[in-house]
Amino acid sequence: MNITSLLALLQAAASILTLAQSHTASVAFQQEAVNFGSNAVQMVTQAAAPVGFQVPKNDSAWPNVKDLMNAPYIDTPGHWAPLGATVQGVFQYASFGDLNHDGVDDAAIIVNRPTANGTANYFLAAMLNQGGIMFNIADAPLGATINITSHAIASGTIILNGTHYTLLGNSITQ
Repeated sequence: MNITSLLALLQAAASILTLAQSHTASVAFQQEAVNFGSNAVQMVTQAAAPVGFQVPKNDSAWPNVKDLMNAPYIDTPGHWAPLGATVQGVFQYASFGDLNHDGVDDAAIIVNRPTANGTANYFLAAMLNQGGIMFNIADAPLGATINITSHAIASGTIILNGTHYTLLGNSITQ
């Protein structure tokens, strides 16, 4: 996607969001406008990301752990990195479902970004399935220790130990 297309997509999203603010817009239209705007930000983020390594396409329409193993992740300095020394997946805590209301399964996974001295540093990573690849669009800090008793994706929400996390654009909110 070229820069002109990316700018046109963001401009269309801004126009739709402005229209949704009118007093005559229905709640359903407002929600669809927010979803469209959020998806536009996500698409532009992925298209403009300087991923410096090859990312293979998913094996099928439904993502799996292997696809998560091949995905680009956000590392501690905010660069894109494959899994390895700077980003480690905790795959027993991977959940799959549609996070951005586009009809395609995405994922949430716990990742560890160890500090320089090797201390664990856990994050909840939201992984979008865009263009047939998984992509770490956003994350939320969880701390140096984790005790995960439940994890799932339901109705576009990540539910981790009963706490609900929502993806909006390229941010996760509680």
